Amino acid sequence: MKRGNYLITMQQLTLSLLALTLLFGACTDTVPLLSGQGKRPIYIPLSELDNIGNLPPQDIVQSGPIFLRDTLFFMVEQGRGIHVFDVSDPNAPVAVTFLAIPAVSNFTLSGDRLFADSWRDLVTIDISDILAIRKVDRLEDAFSPLLYPPLYNGIFECIDESRGAVAGWEDAALKDVACRTVN
Repeated sequence: MKRGNYLITMQQLTLSLLALTLLFGACTDTVPLLSGQGKRPIYIPLSELDNIGNLPPQDIVQSGPIFLRDTLFFMVEQGRGIHVFDVSDPNAPVAVTFLAIPAVSNFTLSGDRLFADSWRDLVTIDISDILAIRKVDRLEDAFSPLLYPPLYNGIFECIDESRGAVAGWEDAALKDVACRTVN
């Protein structure tokens, strides 16, 4: 290859690129390991993602998105499912059922169908009989789930997707973790 007064051979170019790669490849940024109070993922086996169905009303622990349809009020329980309340008397809501949907964080309704995320997947659920729901479809890998605890600032145990789906986060004393949220 000839440029101006310089003659560069392919061998010289290859050796120069190799030297640059070795020089910059040797300079690695190491992430300092952190310890202290933080969040640890709660895993469930991927095989449990299809455990969708009705349960008796459950306690509200970590609420999420809501949806009101006629006299039914739907509220996500992060990572676990959806609470359903009858609010025909707004002064006295009645818990009707709990829709178990593992690793859920959001949902919407259209007609007699409920569409929810379940880790990486989109599940379609027939809710024509709210007391006897049934899964209609699962579209795999429709979403990229959060790989960090939502609405949290601090250190956390990095997610290991080989351990399953993340259904929630728990407070924990952590040692030598590399993940943290950034302000």
